[in-house]
Order: sequence, then structure tokens, then C-alpha cells
Amino acid sequence: MLHLPPLAATGIGSVPFTDPDEAAASILKYLPEVPFWPQMVRLGFPEEMVAQAARGLPGLKLDLEGRTVAVAPDIPREEALARLYEEVWAGDLAPFALEQGEASGFFALLKAAPSQSAVQALKGQLSGPVTFAGMVKDLEGKPILFDRELTQAVCQGLARKAVWQAEKFRELGKEAVIFFDEPYLTGFGSAYLPISKGEVMEILTETLDAVRQSGPIAIGVHCCGNTDWSLLLEVPIDILSFDSYGYFESLRLFEKPLQGYFARGGWLAWGLVPTGEDLKGETADSLWERFQGQVQQLAESGIAAKEILSRSILTPACGMGYLTPEAADLVLLMLAELSGKGRTWLASL
Repeated sequence: MLHLPPLAATGIGSVPFTDPDEAAASILKYLPEVPFWPQMVRLGFPEEMVAQAARGLPGLKLDLEGRTVAVAPDIPREEALARLYEEVWAGDLAPFALEQGEASGFFALLKAAPSQSAVQALKGQLSGPVTFAGMVKDLEGKPILFDRELTQAVCQGLARKAVWQAEKFRELGKEAVIFFDEPYLTGFGSAYLPISKGEVMEILTETLDAVRQSGPIAIGVHCCGNTDWSLLLEVPIDILSFDSYGYFESLRLFEKPLQGYFARGGWLAWGLVPTGEDLKGETADSLWERFQGQVQQLAESGIAAKEILSRSILTPACGMGYLTPEAADLVLLMLAELSGKGRTWLASL
């Protein structure tokens, strides 16, 4: 069971700030219960999602100038795969650690969080296996997603990177929450992602199962667009993170999978606050009315509003990396206000 505070607020990942310590301080100020570590994407390519996930995975190289991650032509494949599995079987997490130069926000949050008594859990994030394997290219320029052997290795490597984050959080005495970011799933069912539902679910499940072997952890998957939501509702995640501002209606169509998801204890991370142009036309009050309406609509499917709210957390719709710093601060402020309103509502039920 998850022990997250209902209707706590957290973030998705990327931020527009350039000072990691200031970013962590702002996050702890507005989202004190479940703060997330900020991905400082404006500091350079190594801080971006796919590059950040690449360290420790077999036979890959970062091209900083070209801003790509690809299979390295000069690294023997079999040797790289053998080394990965030796490290996995040995339980060695060191090769999968994040480093200061690629995740400065992670270390800033770890430094600042122990002094904050309100912190109950720490939230991390990582590129999901489908997205990572879909964006990394092989020597022929094809996504390694279609190379089953490499994709299996990616699943194991990303799982270890998630475990490393979770262990760092638990060392501070905090619960660990890790989201796998899967924007690539917005292309499911199209020519951009020509693999079956079963294959996607297998890849995700393989990764999630490997993470769970490490100890207590809450695992979420974030998809910032529309997809076949049954994919995510039927794999063994604890938290489904979705853009409720833009895609609530599409999720609501999956009534039976949603009922099954709640029946087994699943949580929803509601992406209430838009992170694009729509932000300019919204206030905390307008977003609150929107959220109330969405919860009430979901309750019509037979899931009580109290149950929904008791297993909900609140987030931005997506990462904030493309916003101005001022707009990102506004998003955090709105989330804090919406969290308070949500708790008042829950207490009244």
C-alpha cells in the first residue's frame, strides 16, 4: 500500500531554472510533502531526459554537439551486454548512478530535503523504457526498440537507475516515488510506434518488476498526451500520471480498466495545471472548478469521489522546462493552492 498524503502536489521533471539550489528551494517551498528533483534542462543536453538515462546502459554514446544518444560503433556489443548483466546480477548500483554534471537538481534536492520536516516522500523520474528505446538509434539509424535483445538490456539498466534513486531517498528516511516518463506512448497505434499492445506491456512490466525487487517504492508512469490508457491501467504501476487538463475525456472512456485499476489500489496523478499557452487563461479557481467536475464525472462510473480523492496527487500537466521561470513559479503556487482546496473537499466527504 502507498502511504502518500492524499492530494499532495509534486512535479513531473523539467524546470526552466538555471540554479539547482534555488530550484530545489522553490520546490520545497511550494510542494513540501512530496518534492521532486528538478531536471535542469537549460543547463545543457546532459540534463535532458534521454541523455540523463544513458549512463550505465550498454554500448551507448552521447553526442553532445548533435544532441543525440546512439549505439556506439566502437564498443563490442556482446561485451557491453555481458558487463551490464554482470552488474545487475551482482547488485552493483554504482554504474547506474546519476552524476552531478547530468542531474544537478537531484543532488540539490538531496542536500536541501533533510532540513525540511514536512517532507514525507521524495519523487524522482527517469525516461521510460519504451521512450528511451524508441529515441536511441542503432548503427543503421533505426530505433533500438525493434531490437529485442537491446531493449531487454535497456529495461534492466533503467530499472537499476530507478533503484539507485530510490535507495538515495530511503537513505534519508523518506518514501521513494519514481515516475517513468513515457511521452513516446502518445504515438501508440500509429506508424510512429508500430509495435503491439502486448509488446509495450511486456517492456513496461519487465522494467517495473525489476524495480520492485529492490525494496519499498511507489512506481508511476507519466504520459503527457493521449494513448491507449488500458496499456498503463493494466501494467503493475502504483500511480498513473496523466495530463488531466488536456486528456481527461480520453481517459474517462476506459471505464472498466479504470474500475479494475482502482480495485487493485491504483492512484492517479492529475496533471491539473497546464504548462503551455493555456496557462495564461487559467487561475487556481478556474482549475479547481475543472478538477471538481472531472472527479464528479469519474465518480459516475461507480468509483466514489472520496475514494478517488483519497488516492490522488496533483501535478503540472507536463514538465515545465519550456515555461519562463516566472510562469513555473506560478504553476507551483497554483498547485499548492489546489492541494489545499482538495483536502478541504476530501475532509467534507
